[in-house]
Amino acid sequence: MKKKILLAIVAILVIIQFFRIDKTNPEVVLENDFITITNPPEEIAAILKTSCYDCHSYETKYPWYTNVSPIAWWVKDHINEGRDELNFSEWANYKEKRKKHKLEECIELVEENEMPLESYLITHGDAKLTETQKTELLNWLHAEFKGKKKIDKAELSLNDGAKWQANKATTLGIAKMLEIVNDNTADNQITSLNGKGELLETEMKLIFEKCDMVGESHEQLHTFLLPLVKKFRTLRETTNVEEFYSTEKEIKNHLENYTNYFE
Repeated sequence: MKKKILLAIVAILVIIQFFRIDKTNPEVVLENDFITITNPPEEIAAILKTSCYDCHSYETKYPWYTNVSPIAWWVKDHINEGRDELNFSEWANYKEKRKKHKLEECIELVEENEMPLESYLITHGDAKLTETQKTELLNWLHAEFKGKKKIDKAELSLNDGAKWQANKATTLGIAKMLEIVNDNTADNQITSLNGKGELLETEMKLIFEKCDMVGESHEQLHTFLLPLVKKFRTLRETTNVEEFYSTEKEIKNHLENYTNYFE
């Protein structure tokens, strides 16, 4: 009898291995990402990537044991729940009230040593925060929560009267955006016009990927670029031609202002 039960268990375990989880991550839109938007110091960004992003972003790195069912099912459910609770890859789409609430939750969970989860640390020892890392992360989160580092609320300024030095890829990307905006070859069909929004979002993504600016100049660049994110989305999604052209004009004026602050 025991042998039959054992064989049945083995058979079930073998069969369920054919039911695999989907390990495909959704596309990461850099301009929506928490780290891209908040622009933390490198050491803070590294902590977030190592200790938070596996379960709370679209940048999940699935470990080897997710090839084994039913463990894989449990891990997948945990990741889905984590993304539902807080998804750093969707930060730009959160309302300000929700952003503040999530930052407050992050502070509380880190202070209480409830994040990262103990179950996660068993196989991800490098994600465990040292006391120094914990202090640095909490200090930064508190500053972010209080609005001291609200990049999207900041104002553009010159570098003691001089322009900020931008990297070549950024300047070329801005020029390409202006070229797209000034291209009037598309017809007035809204579906054709929406394509401009997609092209502009692609250029924005390339700028973020190729940017090697650091320090205050980097923060100023983010301050310049972030207002464009929602405008590009409007161009891509609007069904109103009048709204399209109105938003496009705002984008053009904004892009033409680039050379007043960067060189």
